[in-house]
Amino acid sequence: MKLHRFILLTVISTTLVTTLGATDFSKKGPSSFEDYDMDKNGLISEVEFYDLRAKKMESKAQQGMRMKNATNAPSFEYFDTNNDKQISKIELLEGQMKNMSEKKSQKGMKKQGQGMGQGMGKSN
Repeated sequence: MKLHRFILLTVISTTLVTTLGATDFSKKGPSSFEDYDMDKNGLISEVEFYDLRAKKMESKAQQGMRMKNATNAPSFEYFDTNNDKQISKIELLEGQMKNMSEKKSQKGMKKQGQGMGQGMGKSN
């Protein structure tokens, strides 16, 4: 009886730890501030920033998901606009908005025929 109870408690506690500590890295879009702030001190350190990025990439690789533009991802310094070696919630949100805006404008340029030198020097 004690062994059965022990096994049951072990399974329940393992499930709780896994569920509470799990983050869904397969979702699209930017990660939340809470995902980055692993020590819950209200700021994101450089270690926390790159740890989350590595975990997301590992999870996507294990799921066989494409990691296009992973090498073009913004650096810690991109978000740390006041150079205090920490990212606040405002800095993260502003950086994410700026990054999304830059990506949209780059896509727009390609759609307008300005990517890959199309139309350059040609006359009809």
